[in-house]
Amino acid sequence: MATHHSTAEPGGAPVPPLDGSPSIPRQRRAHGGPGKSRGNRRKPKTGFKRYLKPIAIGAGVCVVLTTASGWLYYQHLNSNIKTAKKNLSDQQGKRTAPNAFGQVPLNILLLGSDSRATARARALGGGKNLKDNPPLADVQMLLHVSADRTNASLISIPRDTMVDIPDCHSEDGKNYPDMPYTRINASLANGGPGCTVGTWTRLTNLNIDHFMMIDFGGVVDMAQAVGGVHVCVDMNLYDRKTKLGGTGLKLPKGDNVLNAQQSLLWLRTRDAWGSDLNRTKAQHMYLSSLVRSLKGNGTLTNPGKLMDLAEAATKAIKPDDDLDTVKKLYDLGTELRKVPAKRITTLTIPVLPDPKNPNATVVLNKPAADRIWQMLLDDVPLDKNGGKAKPKPTASPSKSAPAAAPVDKASVAVTVQNATTVTHRAATIATALTGTGFAMAKVGDPANAPSQATTTLTFSAAHKAEAQAVATALKLPASALRESASAGAPALILGDDWTTGTTFPVKPKPKAGDLPVGVETKNSADTTDCMHVVSQGGIYTY
Repeated sequence: MATHHSTAEPGGAPVPPLDGSPSIPRQRRAHGGPGKSRGNRRKPKTGFKRYLKPIAIGAGVCVVLTTASGWLYYQHLNSNIKTAKKNLSDQQGKRTAPNAFGQVPLNILLLGSDSRATARARALGGGKNLKDNPPLADVQMLLHVSADRTNASLISIPRDTMVDIPDCHSEDGKNYPDMPYTRINASLANGGPGCTVGTWTRLTNLNIDHFMMIDFGGVVDMAQAVGGVHVCVDMNLYDRKTKLGGTGLKLPKGDNVLNAQQSLLWLRTRDAWGSDLNRTKAQHMYLSSLVRSLKGNGTLTNPGKLMDLAEAATKAIKPDDDLDTVKKLYDLGTELRKVPAKRITTLTIPVLPDPKNPNATVVLNKPAADRIWQMLLDDVPLDKNGGKAKPKPTASPSKSAPAAAPVDKASVAVTVQNATTVTHRAATIATALTGTGFAMAKVGDPANAPSQATTTLTFSAAHKAEAQAVATALKLPASALRESASAGAPALILGDDWTTGTTFPVKPKPKAGDLPVGVETKNSADTTDCMHVVSQGGIYTY
């Protein structure tokens, strides 16, 4: 039997067999089985099913676009943040040891700059002739947040307080020598906010974890973002502009909602309050009200308001270089929000008239100030409102610090100086050190002995183990040890807190709220008070 072959041309038409027999079209078999034709196409989908695929595709596209836009906005906010180096000095503060739950306190320095470097700053703050002047930190507040986040303290130092500003070096390499007996607000001009951090570190012996600085424009933008801040005055206020000062702020008696421009004027007003010390009270009142506004008007839960606030905050606030992303700022804010508003204590550090210029500047009331710094170092609340509840653990308990390396006491060149009113104190302590094995202990030059209220033991990093050995022998508290790059070998300066005995007197840890007599505090983050307007014959009223 002849075999017939059928082929097809490219167009698909069958080609007759070569032997002339009729061609038989080849049948396609359907999936249903042999000999079954494929027949009609698959039955079309009806109803909602026909839309599932395009809906899924559209949803996927939306997710991608939303994720991309969210990422781009996050990057945009990050680009708004302009940071500066945290510490421009060699001062090193004491880090408080973690509590039983691994928690540590937070110390954040809040700074307000009077810079007129930009046209907007000059328009808001005046002073067209101050364009090239170095900025001053006219607002300085330390926010101490307890390790367990149950309480916080906001402590101000008046801008005209005379302090010792340490050596500082700017980020571009310029060096600024130390400035003894200088207004504290001048520290900002020595390279930037990092020098103000160094000044506070030297003053308090606290480790400053972060700083945040804001200028005139930033105040306006933040006030606008939260929709105004409530304040109160006890009589009509008109801080008239004169050749000697005045902001032009005008408010009626009672409660007022400050708009953006009024917010800046409120923070800058001084004469209508009677003094620079009272201005810090007005600033505390403003910040406390700002906290209430953030928590009470839904800003933190409203996406639109939150975006406005994020935009304003990332542009307005200049933080340290450890807070260079939105996530880091958000994480810090999460910690701060844990503190109840009623447990935020505000105060101004105790000061006295400056003996050299009592009408213009002030000096710290050292015994009272040192007690407050010590309470912060010990993480003791400045208020008495704490309950007995224990904090919930957020981390595993921290391990004890490793013991210091063994030290050859006989080779430690420790110097002892007397800064007390008791004669021969340095010789007494040097002799005591010699008796415990510190054969090279000696009395320093009396002519170089400073005057100070507290005992300190300074040393460089290379001599840390030696200093710890000296501190152990004399039973010095950890707060007395101060590491400094310029210190060198251990140098013990005896203060008025150690005038008798050969070992440091053990003092009981201060109790919560046990502040020096005369220190005025206010838990104003949860309450509203009225600022007193000093009328002075009607000058500041209308």
